Amino acid sequence: MKRCPKCSRTFPDESQRFCTIDGGLLISDPVFDPNLTIRAAAADVAPSVQPQQENAATSRELPDLLATIASRANAPTVAFPRKTGATGTTTTSDLPPTAPGISTLPGATTHPPPAKKKSKLPLILGAVVLVLLLGVAGLAGIFFYVIKPRLQEFQDGPVVARDAPPAEETNTNTTAESTDTDSTTKDTEVAFVPPPGTTKFANSTTNLDGKLAEHYIDFSFYYPETWQTDKNAGVAGASNFVKVERRLPPDFTQENFAVGWYTSKGSFEADSPTFPRLVELLGTNLSNSFPEYRKVSEGPTRINSLDGYEFRFVSLSKGTEKGDLQVWGRVIFLPTGIEGQTAGATLIMLATSLAPEMSGVEDVGEKGEMPVILESFRFARK
Repeated sequence: MKRCPKCSRTFPDESQRFCTIDGGLLISDPVFDPNLTIRAAAADVAPSVQPQQENAATSRELPDLLATIASRANAPTVAFPRKTGATGTTTTSDLPPTAPGISTLPGATTHPPPAKKKSKLPLILGAVVLVLLLGVAGLAGIFFYVIKPRLQEFQDGPVVARDAPPAEETNTNTTAESTDTDSTTKDTEVAFVPPPGTTKFANSTTNLDGKLAEHYIDFSFYYPETWQTDKNAGVAGASNFVKVERRLPPDFTQENFAVGWYTSKGSFEADSPTFPRLVELLGTNLSNSFPEYRKVSEGPTRINSLDGYEFRFVSLSKGTEKGDLQVWGRVIFLPTGIEGQTAGATLIMLATSLAPEMSGVEDVGEKGEMPVILESFRFARK
């Protein structure tokens, strides 16, 4: 006889291993012999005193029922229990759970639940969304290809008939000379609006001789009215066309701008191979005039719409009445961009630590009062 330790039901078949009700592992009940008399003395009952070993196992270990079931469930071969019923009368609690709507009474016919019909709502919604998208695409196409061109025509003004002459051709008094003159005026005057408190300088051949007359360049710029012009520039024997300076009384330079010349081929691309050599030659001359001269950078630059090549340097003027002064310099070689022009402009800019807006060589021509000169610098177009 075997017994289920979970539900306490008994099964007569000794070869049966599992309970047919809850699947529990069956155990055999010990056979009771009423004729057997057990007598035990106190010495037999008292446990013997033996030294305990650390982490020693107990004299009797109960088997892990869950581990046994799990190990048998994972075995490759599974032995199914025989179809044997439990002793006693079967109750409704002994019946396995069933799905709702399925009868478990003896003799009753079980029928599976009817399959649910799939809803057509997702298909209908998808079709509606597709129709809406097609409608939006159609409206967008009508707007961009029909309505928008019509609106553009109304904004641009009335449509001129093809047979009518263009408006430009009706004015027979317009000549090529007047058009060129207007474009030259726009390039030199209209392109830059001088701010209040500035004065215009325009280069001239008057009083020029020698190299300046030979390499004359027609240019102009605006500079602040408070700046002073150097009378030794732009005259016979001078080395610069012009020099203007911002001074701190009595005679200390804050900012300085001068224009000279260099031999050019007329364009940035044609002059590019000679720029490094020009930097080296002019740097040598500057090192003789400025103590502790040191070049800090060189490379391409841009003044308004013109490409040029520049280098920057620093110097130190010691022992002046204002103490030791930092001197920062910037030189730009600027081709005219005019075909056949054999001279380009050399723009020489200096600034000192006496200019309160300046803090380093990177500020030359970018801060202070000198930016208006660079912004207004123009070559005359003839």
